Amino acid sequence: MGFMRDFKLGELLKRGCGVRSMQFGRWVLGVVLVLFLTSCGFNQGPDKNTVRQILQDKLDPSSQVIVVQTINTLNAAKPAAEQNPRWMVDVDATLLFKQSAAEVASALQNTRSVPNFLSTAGQISLMLQFGNFKAGETQAYHTRLVLLKGSSGWMLAN
Repeated sequence: MGFMRDFKLGELLKRGCGVRSMQFGRWVLGVVLVLFLTSCGFNQGPDKNTVRQILQDKLDPSSQVIVVQTINTLNAAKPAAEQNPRWMVDVDATLLFKQSAAEVASALQNTRSVPNFLSTAGQISLMLQFGNFKAGETQAYHTRLVLLKGSSGWMLAN
């Protein structure tokens, strides 16, 4: 009986019937694996567009002085514990200055109303942080953001 089973298996292998089914099985396994990884949220961290918008809002929400041109590198570290849902996100970005520091300073001198003055407080901070920048200049920028994922999306934790 054992000899007969070995003989039939040998004949099937010679004919190549098992090879095609093995290739199909590997293909199906590969598709299932890809679907599993994507459906389980293989990368649940924030994407570049989301981080770019958060960084823009943090630096210059009006986009009058600085524009976050590109996010070059994004390294998001998933929280170690479920109780601490904060993500540490290291960002390397390219910033584009739409106005020079001199233009911002001139605009600050012409500010007379309280609402305008309060909106320019952030521009003063930009001048202190980035120095004597020129209009059209780009600058590399590195920062670490601490983000939380809420019901309305990603936001700064602090």
